[in-house]
Amino acid sequence: MRLALFPTPPDPTAKRPVRIWSRVAGALLLSWLTGCAQTPTEMATDAHIRFYNINSVGQLSELSLVPGREEPGCHDMPLDLKVHRVALIGFSECLVFGENDCPDDATLVMRWSGKHSRSDPNKNQPTTRITPGSLWLFEAGREVEVASWRCYADS
Repeated sequence: MRLALFPTPPDPTAKRPVRIWSRVAGALLLSWLTGCAQTPTEMATDAHIRFYNINSVGQLSELSLVPGREEPGCHDMPLDLKVHRVALIGFSECLVFGENDCPDDATLVMRWSGKHSRSDPNKNQPTTRITPGSLWLFEAGREVEVASWRCYADS
């Protein structure tokens, strides 16, 4: 058998399926990536209150396993936990208490740590009634023991 000096050229029709599948795979990957980069069309409007403490390395950590935080009314913390910051989303206002069952005489005073507000006078002075926002700190100190809270829904 005699060796050829040059290899025989590949059949051009043999590469066509590979090109087609690579283009299909590329199109699918591109559509998946652009779909992930889009903002959701439905915004979450569920009302809830969030509590944050400071962990052992000095970072904020959300106390996410708090039952009843999406419902209006009075709720007790499962344990009396030290809280650094409170965020309020969707409720018209909330009060935070140092004792269980939301007694009026145990209401904790909070202050807004964000910018001065022209539309919400509650955010310009220490208050017991917090309004929507995520920068509510306790007037009494860096972390305060919270036992219960009461939130009011928009009516």
